[in-house]
This record gives sequence, structure tokens and C-alpha cells, in this order.
Amino acid sequence: MHSWRIPLLLLTDLVLAGCATYSSLPLPQHAKLAASTRALTAPVTAFETPGVRAARVDLRRPLDATAVATLAVLNDPMLSAMRTEAGVAAAQSYAAGLLPWPQITLGAGRPDPAGTGLSNPWSLSLEQNVAALLQHGAIKHAAQASQARVQLDVIWDEWQVAQQARFVYADIEADVAERAALQPLVALYAVHLKAAQAGAAQGRVPQSAALEAKATYASFVTQLNALQLRHDKDMAVLRGLLGLAPQAPLKLALDDHPSLMDTKNLREALAALPHRRPDLMALAAAYKNADERLRQAVAAQFPLIGVSIHRERDTEGVISNGLSLTLNLPFLNGARGEVAVARATRQTLHATYQARLDEAVTETTALSEEAASLQRQIVRLRQTLGQLPPAPKTTLGNVTFNILAAYLTQRNQIAAQIARLHCDLDQATIALDTLVGMPLDNTRSHPAHFL
Repeated sequence: MHSWRIPLLLLTDLVLAGCATYSSLPLPQHAKLAASTRALTAPVTAFETPGVRAARVDLRRPLDATAVATLAVLNDPMLSAMRTEAGVAAAQSYAAGLLPWPQITLGAGRPDPAGTGLSNPWSLSLEQNVAALLQHGAIKHAAQASQARVQLDVIWDEWQVAQQARFVYADIEADVAERAALQPLVALYAVHLKAAQAGAAQGRVPQSAALEAKATYASFVTQLNALQLRHDKDMAVLRGLLGLAPQAPLKLALDDHPSLMDTKNLREALAALPHRRPDLMALAAAYKNADERLRQAVAAQFPLIGVSIHRERDTEGVISNGLSLTLNLPFLNGARGEVAVARATRQTLHATYQARLDEAVTETTALSEEAASLQRQIVRLRQTLGQLPPAPKTTLGNVTFNILAAYLTQRNQIAAQIARLHCDLDQATIALDTLVGMPLDNTRSHPAHFL
């Protein structure tokens, strides 16, 4: 038996050498949010995304829409969690690429003292599942397609986060513009209220005039406070997307509007859609996975073969060598159910892909028409605003106060409409860019350069 000890020890060492080890990973106990934009990270990892260039972000300056979208993609906490799914898919693909291990069987015995055996029997066999080897290619390709799908899904999620960050940025721009348009009116009525209250106290104007001035002023202040509240909420959402602490300072450049794609570029982008949009490429990868699964299911219909080589010694001391074949004949099942499921899955993904392409064309047309309509409305309102006469000169208490108030009210209403329409146009343009696979020429780019 001593002659068996060394091979067994070597075999044990070989098996243990390929084993992984365990290490604990405690859950975090505290939030991990940046105290300022200067603390935001820029991981230098890259994947090839068509139509994307490297971004340059100067963290010392107020952030424009491109910087906000880039920082959101790199630092959004939920995206960081989603990226770990790509690691799981990579591990699964690695596992699927490993060849199935052969099985070694060792056996030993001792003759019964009451029997006639002359020596201790032993047996050694090496067995390999040939069917698993034949299916290995399809399994590996399916896992690789699944890994690609997960990676592309993560990129699509990044595009959605970039779009959301730009949407919020556009909302903040509109909030600031509306507040700026309302401020002169609030200031006018604040002074008017003070004058009306003083006049009522001196008996020069009726008390009802002071009450009316107070109610009007209060309504404008309410509008201003509502705009401020909306602005604060939008800033909170943006800080969350950037991975910033709730009280972290955040300065925005604002007045940054995306340009609308022309008709020619729009047609070209639609033609290249299957090779640009990550969600479509992810669906294509899922379809490839389903196609490989179908191949695997079809291959599983054929008899499963196992091959075993063995060597043994009986109790009489006779040593023999042998070869065994194991066939699993699929008479009753034949993997027909697996084939049907795989074929139906592939057909579903085929139809889903076609529907997604059709939806992209329909939504692109609708968004393009909506953006053009918004542009025309903005042009008309700007013309109306430019045609307004200069602000009338007056002093509070003078009868022309109503003229000045009416003028400023009209100007505020037009300016507020322009601000909100600009926001709608920006968001339609952003959605259109994402829809046709051009989220921003430099939104999703690695490495990003930070100053």
C-alpha cells in the first residue's frame, strides 16, 4: 500500500492548488457620499461605445450639462451597484468556459478471511462525459452572449442616468429663469405694499387698497417660494445622481442648451441604430444566447455518451484493463421540451427586437416633430417679447403704477413661458439623442479627464 501513498498525496495537492479561498466582506455601516465635487471619483475603465469621445471636466468651475452627465455616470451609487452585475456575468462566462472535469474512481478491498482470496483487490477508473465536451462550445458561447448582454444593459442604464441628469439640469435652468423673471414683479409689489400700508395708515388711501396690495404681494411670494422649493428638490435629485452629500456645495453653469439634430443626421443615426443603442445590442446578445441555448437543446436530443477507462486487480491477483461506454438513450423525453422552450424564447426575443426597432422610429418621429413645434413657439414668444415697448417710467403712488405692474406682469408671463418651453425643448432634444443612440458625444466616456 505504500506505493499508492505518494500518488494520492500528489493528487490531493493538485486538487487543493486549484481551489479558491474564502474571505469575508462586511456590509458598510455608513453612507459613502462625497462632501464636494472635488471628491468625486473618475474610474479609468473603458468600454467601447460607438459615437462617444473622452470628456474633459474642470471641477474648479461651475458644471455645465456635459460635466453633470459625465459625473452622474461615473458616480451614481445605483450605477456602481449595477456594474457589479457585469462582474457576476463575467464570472459565469468564465465558469462556462471551463472544460468538464474527468472523474477518477479509486477502490480497494480485503478478502474475507473465510474466503479463498489470495490478495487485496483494487480498482482505478478514469471517466469522462463526452456529451458535455460536445456541448461545451454552445454553453460557452451562450455564457459569453449573456455576459455581453449584462455589460450592454449596464451601459444602457448609464445612458438613462446621463439623460436623467441632463433632464434635471434643464429643470434647474428653467427654475432659475422663471425666478429671475418673477423677481422684478415681486420687488415692485413689495414696495407698492409698503406704500399702500403707509397711505392707509395716514388715511390717504382706503384700507381695502392696502389689503388688496397685501394679497397680490402674497400671491407673488407664494409663486416665488414654489419655484424655490422646486429648485431645491431638483438640486437634491442632482446631488443624489452625482453621489454628493445632501449639503455638498454644487455650482452649475446653467444657460447650456443642447442643439437639435438636423434631419440628415437623424436619418443616419436611425440607420445605424442597431449598432449604436446599447439596449438593442443587449437584445441582440440575448438573442444570440437564446440561439446557442437552442443549439444546446438540439444537441441534447442525441444519446449522451460517457467513456470510462479502468484498471483493476481481483482477489486472485489478476490485473485487467477495460473500456466502458455509457449511453443515455432519449426514448421517452429526448429533450423535446427543452427544444420547444428554447425555440419559443428565441422567437420572443426576435419579436421583441423588431418591436423595439419599430418603437424607436415612431418615437423619434414624434419627438422630432415635438421639438420643431417647441422651437417655433419659442421663436414667436421671443418676437413678442422683443416687440414690447420699453418699461414705463413711473414712481410709486403715481396713477401709472398699474401700467408698470401690467407691463411687468406681461413680461414675466412671456419670460416664464419661454423658460418652460426651453426646458421642454431641451428635454425633448436629450430624449431624442438618447433614443437614436447619441446620448451626448462625450457623456459616457472613459477615461474622463478631471482637473
